[in-house]
Amino acid sequence: MKKITILLVAFIILFGFNLSNQTVYTSQQLDGKVIKAYKAEGYGPRHFEWLFMDIKTNKGIVKVAIAPIFRISNLPIKEGDEVKVSGFFPPYWSGTMKAWDIYDVSQQQDYPISGYGCCRR
Repeated sequence: MKKITILLVAFIILFGFNLSNQTVYTSQQLDGKVIKAYKAEGYGPRHFEWLFMDIKTNKGIVKVAIAPIFRISNLPIKEGDEVKVSGFFPPYWSGTMKAWDIYDVSQQQDYPISGYGCCRR
């Protein structure tokens, strides 16, 4: 019994364990204005280049990760466009939102991105 307890504690220490009641992939929506659209080094073991947007909301500026450029090379969203972004905040992305749907209010165009990255919940 003592060995099992030690192994369980070691597993939790090595791999982490989420004891909070909050679901990690909780869906959220941001409404705001695009202040910057750009490509930068993204996430994952290979650090592929990703498309990003900085969106100014009522609560401040939020960085939004869209997708790696080998999945989506360009989006016709311009700086100054009003957008509604649906997505989630993955753990360890330091406050960056992963988008799965972007609706450009200015152009009245929807850009679903749910096929890339984590599945929708």
